[in-house]
Amino acid sequence: MSLHISESVIWNETADGVSLYHTETGDFRTLNATAAQIWVLLADGGDPASVGSRLALLFAGGNAAIAARIRTEVQTFVSSMLTQGLLEEQPS
Repeated sequence: MSLHISESVIWNETADGVSLYHTETGDFRTLNATAAQIWVLLADGGDPASVGSRLALLFAGGNAAIAARIRTEVQTFVSSMLTQGLLEEQPS
């Protein structure tokens, strides 16, 4: 399975992060810098595992526990976005 941004979502990078608008529900949100970075990496075709690994390389400083926490947080973010209909899964 691969992820893609729902066709019902309009998004834009801003100085404060990423702004998302779900056209079907009317929900509007702004992602903070960390969530925005995850969103942009996913939008560029990254899968959750590779995004988590990339961020772990950037921010864990070689600490395995922190790297694992980053990967878990990326999965949690992706699950939340799927539940809210902002991201969708599709067959590879």
